Amino acid sequence: MNLSVSMIAAIGWMILSSASAPVRAADSLSNEWAANWSAKKLDAVIALYAPEPVFLPTMGPRWVGLAAIRKNFAGLLETYDPHVVLHSLESARSGRLGYDSGTYEESITPRNGGKPIPSRGAYLFLFQRENGGEWKILEQTWTSFDPPPKL
Repeated sequence: MNLSVSMIAAIGWMILSSASAPVRAADSLSNEWAANWSAKKLDAVIALYAPEPVFLPTMGPRWVGLAAIRKNFAGLLETYDPHVVLHSLESARSGRLGYDSGTYEESITPRNGGKPIPSRGAYLFLFQRENGGEWKILEQTWTSFDPPPKL
């Protein structure tokens, strides 16, 4: 009898812990992205994406695929030293999809000198659980709380 109760408790614990793990994974994956971005670790940033990702920048057309995202990120990192902090407001998952949504504060400093450029806004990461169980970034978007630059 005690063995049955122990097995039921163990199975229940496994179900509950696996149900909450993707939510924690989503939040930690976003923060891992932010840490790698701030450290200018381009390869580590790109490794977090699914095979066919989409990045929706604050302004401009969408970047489709790893090559496009890598090219655009490389250009930004050649020009700026970024530091971004994410503030997750909500994370959830359903089946093979999950998300993390929140606000960010970023400071990008021109590498050729100049004052840091502050930016604030909202972000959304959409995650996909791969066949091996690992979570990857499927889509990502940023908005800005700041007015657009004057031309």
